[in-house]
Amino acid sequence: METQAITKSKWPSLFDNTDWFDTFFNAPLDKYFNRDYVLNVPAVNVNETETTYAISIAAPGLEKNDFHVQIQDGMITVSAEKEEKLEKDGKYNRREYNYTSWTRSFSLPEDADDEKIEAEYKNGELKIDVPRNGKKPKANIKNITIG
Repeated sequence: METQAITKSKWPSLFDNTDWFDTFFNAPLDKYFNRDYVLNVPAVNVNETETTYAISIAAPGLEKNDFHVQIQDGMITVSAEKEEKLEKDGKYNRREYNYTSWTRSFSLPEDADDEKIEAEYKNGELKIDVPRNGKKPKANIKNITIG
């Protein structure tokens, strides 16, 4: 029986992208797990003051006409959709971003005045101002007796 030494080509390289190990760990997640829909959801900040709830959504590269904001049954739903425009001249060697569609929904607090909600898109950020109506939310506390 012949003895063979283990050479560099037998083990995954940490520096060379020629084998499956490096290709797997250096590729975007969606290549192997089809998770691109998770990566396209924008980040959201919600700030509360005594007079308003301010929702701020990071969505660069969109136009104000790409958004749709809807209030229904105590929920505010924000969605955006942008058609992807492919370049006819040349080809992409690598493409990691595109504009597709996404939707985010939030339940409105009891003291939200949904008749006076305003939205503005500026500098890649969608800002939604949800005024408070001044009524204190009811405390929905219910004690359960343990039998």
